[in-house]
Amino acid sequence: MTETFSTKLGMERCLSCDHRWIDYEKARTSCYMCGGTRISECVSLRDIRDAIAALRKEDRKYLDKQARRTLILKQRYREIAELSLRRAQDIFAKVKTHYETGNLTDKVLDLLIIAFRLFSDLGVHKSASAIAYMAAMGYAQRGVTKEVRSPDDLNDLVAARQWFMRLGSKEWEAAMNLHIGQKAMSTVGTDPSLLQLMTQVSLWHYYRARDYYYEKRDTQMVDRLQFDIDRSTQLLVAYNKGYSQIESARIQAQSTLRHSENVRKGLETLGRSVQYGLTALGENIENAGGSLSRALQSSSAALTSNITNTMYTLASSSKLKGRSLDRRMSDVGQLISTSVREVPEEFFRPIGELGARFALGAVGSAASADITSDPSVIKLAETVEPEAKQSEESFKHMDEPTVRISGTLLDTLVSKGLTKVIEQLESNEPEKKEASPPAA
Repeated sequence: MTETFSTKLGMERCLSCDHRWIDYEKARTSCYMCGGTRISECVSLRDIRDAIAALRKEDRKYLDKQARRTLILKQRYREIAELSLRRAQDIFAKVKTHYETGNLTDKVLDLLIIAFRLFSDLGVHKSASAIAYMAAMGYAQRGVTKEVRSPDDLNDLVAARQWFMRLGSKEWEAAMNLHIGQKAMSTVGTDPSLLQLMTQVSLWHYYRARDYYYEKRDTQMVDRLQFDIDRSTQLLVAYNKGYSQIESARIQAQSTLRHSENVRKGLETLGRSVQYGLTALGENIENAGGSLSRALQSSSAALTSNITNTMYTLASSSKLKGRSLDRRMSDVGQLISTSVREVPEEFFRPIGELGARFALGAVGSAASADITSDPSVIKLAETVEPEAKQSEESFKHMDEPTVRISGTLLDTLVSKGLTKVIEQLESNEPEKKEASPPAA
């Protein structure tokens, strides 16, 4: 994920030619139509919703004035909503083919995130949730094909895990824990501290995955994970022992040099005075031995501290790279959770089953490659455009708030999103048919 995916997303307007577009705030420095550089402030749908909510709190005091302002804000909301819907449809139509053919570059995934944010802001929750799953699976697919040489190479798998956590998909979250554990265990390198760090990362994720399968009473997966945990623990002990030996040898070599220097000084003193030279030699040897003992104790304490805080080191690294969603993606995470709550669980059942098969691929029982071209994923992608088309049609039947300020479909759009507008229109159609007189 790039640094812009959590930036404000809304409508900007060229003050020279009045051309309007949807993009990240300050992403464009000039108008594509006329080349003008005078660009208005970025206005998002959330900004207008917040402004309308603030006005409604003051309606009792300034009813007429606030009603007129609310009317203007709603009209602006509809303008941005229509433009956002077209932009989301255009983006998804362009990246869908690339996604299904396995083209999972940063550009493709970033465009998917833009489409998700636009659909979610509009309240087209089924399309937004489908795209969120597609983005998460895209990061998962990229992560399993990477060779791990540093903690940063796990960033795609960590990002996928965070998306699935917010989507509430326990099967996929467990699958990501399995793959992160497997990839961390297969780290390529000769640095003992790196191998020690990655083994601890592997153990942590293996334990999380084991807890999930234990709750599901999947004894086969639990037994396999327990084997991996035992093996990882053995490797961690070996790495710790090797690291300790290397550190001890380094400290002992440094102490030996200091000891030799002290012996040389003692022999020089011995040449001048045997009695005082032997005394000085004994003191120096004793000091050198004490220094070696203290150095070994300090090394042991430092090594223990390093082992205890390893996971915090990895977390700090992930934050610096911007891959973790915990801090920068709080708003996007709320959009994910909101969209998923509005969609029935049965809609995502085939994707959950794919997550179970993807987890089996981590332990060697099934193939886990090319999940983006899986039939269930292609079927999921096919549901996005019909839902968006249905939302586009609902705009044509939306009442203009010329007389009434509340109770119109535009109020429903602002407060609940396009999905509720469609439901309201569909519920009104049977009533109109019953009220219509029979044909003569």
